[in-house]
Amino acid sequence: MSETGSGSHDNTTAGLSSVIGFLDATKDLVPLDVAKGVLSTLSNILTIVKNTLQNKDDFAELISRCHKIARSIKRATYGRSEGDIDPNFADALDELKSFVNQIENIVKKKEQRKLRYRFMTASVDRESIANWKEQLDSFLQIWDHELIMRIDMKINNSEWMPKAGIESMIESSEPDHEPPPGRPPMFFGRDDLVRDAVERLSLQHVVLVGPGGIGKSTIAKAILNEDTIIAKFQGRRFFIRFDDIDASQITFDTFIRRIAGVVGVKSTRLSAIKTYLAINNILIVLDNAETFQDAVSGSDRIAEAIDELGALPSVRIILTTRNRRVSTNLRRIVIDVPALDPSAAREVFTEIYGTDGSPAIIDKLLKELDFHALSINLLAHVATENQWTLDQLITAWEKRQTDLLEVGGGKLQSLSVTIELSLASSSIKQLGNTARHVMQVAAFLPQGTNEKNLEGLFPTIPNIRSIIDALCRLSLMYRKANAFAMLSPIRIHILNAHQTHGPALPLDLTHIRNHYYAQLDDDGAWITTEDANVERLISHDLSRATAQDMELVHEACSQFLCLLIRHKPRPTSLYTGILGKPESTPHLIDQKEFLYRKGWSIYYLGCLAAALSDRREAIDIFTTAKHLFAHYQGHEMTAHCLERVARQYSSLGNVSAAERTFKEALNLRREYHILSPYDEARINLDIGTAMMFKGRLQEALTLFTSAREYFDSTGDTGDIAWATGCQGEAEWHSGNCAAARQHFETRLSLAICIKDNHEHVQSLAQLARAEARDGHYMEARKLLEEAFTLASEGNDVGFICRVLWHLAALASDLGEFDHARDILRRAFDEMAIRGWQSVSTTAMTNDYSARNEFFAGDYKKARELFAMVVDSCNEMSDLELQTRSSRALGEIALLEGDTAGAREWFIKTKRICDEMGTHPDFLYVWNDFSQLKEEHDGWKLFLEGRLPST
Repeated sequence: MSETGSGSHDNTTAGLSSVIGFLDATKDLVPLDVAKGVLSTLSNILTIVKNTLQNKDDFAELISRCHKIARSIKRATYGRSEGDIDPNFADALDELKSFVNQIENIVKKKEQRKLRYRFMTASVDRESIANWKEQLDSFLQIWDHELIMRIDMKINNSEWMPKAGIESMIESSEPDHEPPPGRPPMFFGRDDLVRDAVERLSLQHVVLVGPGGIGKSTIAKAILNEDTIIAKFQGRRFFIRFDDIDASQITFDTFIRRIAGVVGVKSTRLSAIKTYLAINNILIVLDNAETFQDAVSGSDRIAEAIDELGALPSVRIILTTRNRRVSTNLRRIVIDVPALDPSAAREVFTEIYGTDGSPAIIDKLLKELDFHALSINLLAHVATENQWTLDQLITAWEKRQTDLLEVGGGKLQSLSVTIELSLASSSIKQLGNTARHVMQVAAFLPQGTNEKNLEGLFPTIPNIRSIIDALCRLSLMYRKANAFAMLSPIRIHILNAHQTHGPALPLDLTHIRNHYYAQLDDDGAWITTEDANVERLISHDLSRATAQDMELVHEACSQFLCLLIRHKPRPTSLYTGILGKPESTPHLIDQKEFLYRKGWSIYYLGCLAAALSDRREAIDIFTTAKHLFAHYQGHEMTAHCLERVARQYSSLGNVSAAERTFKEALNLRREYHILSPYDEARINLDIGTAMMFKGRLQEALTLFTSAREYFDSTGDTGDIAWATGCQGEAEWHSGNCAAARQHFETRLSLAICIKDNHEHVQSLAQLARAEARDGHYMEARKLLEEAFTLASEGNDVGFICRVLWHLAALASDLGEFDHARDILRRAFDEMAIRGWQSVSTTAMTNDYSARNEFFAGDYKKARELFAMVVDSCNEMSDLELQTRSSRALGEIALLEGDTAGAREWFIKTKRICDEMGTHPDFLYVWNDFSQLKEEHDGWKLFLEGRLPST
């Protein structure tokens, strides 16, 4: 085969892979079964062509028609119910299904003949292919632009009204994404490099490597705006920055959230992002990749995610990085970005400064700058700002480089010199000696200096805004939204070149500390935009504060964690800083006061983990805090930590461990005489909950009633409502549904009386369950929709998701499977929008999705989802959810005729029940909405020894 022929053949194979991926992804998005069937059949045809047929290249035009048909089907049906589909379109789909089935039969026969006669080549004659192409063209004519516009108008005109209830909250539009950046206004000497990168992108991914400020990001932006790139990728060109966040702040979740935010996918699940990216050709730039390559945690998962995205035939990735160590397995070409060539460097300089002076002198100066793009830009700006002649510029350069030249450390000397020269310019000197301090602070704060807070951050600098303006004019800083930030290379230089090692602080943070630590007393939501700055300050203080200051630092740390929990629950890098290394602070280890304050910081770190549903981590953290409080002899907090540990065990379904730990806390309180009647009543409610999982309902009811009687005597309505709800649960699971309903109604009345949003939502959910049991499904849905509204007003994403899970379960029970899918997609959206997506909440959403697919009869998809849930449960030690998923997998196996497989799953479920102390008949305590149907009786048959033999 000739070189040209080989390239054409490779392109055809790549095209087949791309269109097959698009067909498979689109199949999962469209609602009509007949549409799914068409897309599935087309995918099968092209797969046989790719794997079996010899004359792949003859199918080029047919491949194009398949892609167009899939796009037309997606455009006409995506996000719409069956009733909203144009009848003419539906009829055409039926005809198309019959036609593509005929094609599939023909190519399958070719495939079978090839397999039967091993050495025979298989192909389809060109005349048949041409006839198929003409037939497909006739179908495409039916779905021309005018028809699609009519369908769009039918859905979007003013006569169409949104559906009631939760459906009005479901969005079905395609993602709105950030537009790609424009072509850089100044771009010299890089055309060959851009051309090379564009050619490479046709077959593989590209990594642009070079030092900070060399121009990698500028080149990437230029690539995005090349004509061939625009023609191929159109608006699906994404530039995703990572230069405004510290490596210490990067986790797998923040990495995925940033990609989802730029691409416009509301869900932050990697699978959802992959589904969207698989639809069309996509080009992604991951700028400043060294940030996530050096991430403190999650770097391996991030690398795997990049590999998964890069493996999609439709996706091309450009990485810009200073680090040649690229920790991914992408099929890539690494392009070293060199310094500018002399002529291009002169063009950059003269574009900013002008042409006043000898080209030879300019070239000599630029050579001393190593032709480094950022250095040239900075030097030209400082010369222009100071209105220097070329001779004056040369004199200033020669004087400063003698003093400031740095050797080693891998840093470009010219960048250091140029930054220092900018700081020494007359325009900066006129502002006093504080500009350097301002830059140090700006470099220290990863989110920059908030414009509104400038006077608070720099109270002793009356001309702070003039200094900021001057630094921006010199390109040393720039405006970013409502803050002033610094380019990454400059920030790194300032942090390194101006950091004093030893006992002294690297810069004066007194006013920064005073400003932020004072604000921590405020319960406002300001923390959402400055959390990284505060975290950086606390982390710094934890590592360097003296024993005298440590009490203040840990108090600030506790307050900061409280604000995060309340306004922006997210993972934090403070864990190591809070725990510290004992050998590094021996003078503090024996100080009980230090241990006490440190215990509070760790305690709130555990509360954050619990808020993120990272229950296993929360148990470990609370246990660490317990030991510190015990060392201090803080018995009250020791007992409180034990109770928090026990609640995490309870949430994980490990009721034996929960009951044991609650009783340990109870005994500790008795031993040290710190057990008040209130504490005993509160703990009894928790122990009673554990009893319910064990099936000891009467004991649980006795504990609940005792607690209720005490709370009645104190008149605390909130606690009365809590105990009343527990009583209702015990009655419910005992089969006393009328008594349970009375308790639920009482709880609702109490919640409304005291305006307790938490109790209100919980009681509505309980009553909805009772209504559904009695067959009053519309009333149940109304109650849950009311609960959703309340949860949304309270901005409690945990309750929002829980109510959405209940709504989805109700829709599944009623056979409204598409509606349930929409609701569960909304749950993922809510987690993403509110920045609260953990392994636990994702697993729970997948569990309800699996239940929905199970009820819909799609056993394969249900099995895959339940298996994902089991894997997640193994990761987070959630025994309760694992029992439910394992039991469901057993029921599916039994329905599919795999009795042996069902028995294995039921044995596993029973083993977990024994481990956690849960009675096999009470797998769904507090999760009634997730129960399976009565007809799914394999688990019951297994427990009774009546499961059929293999």
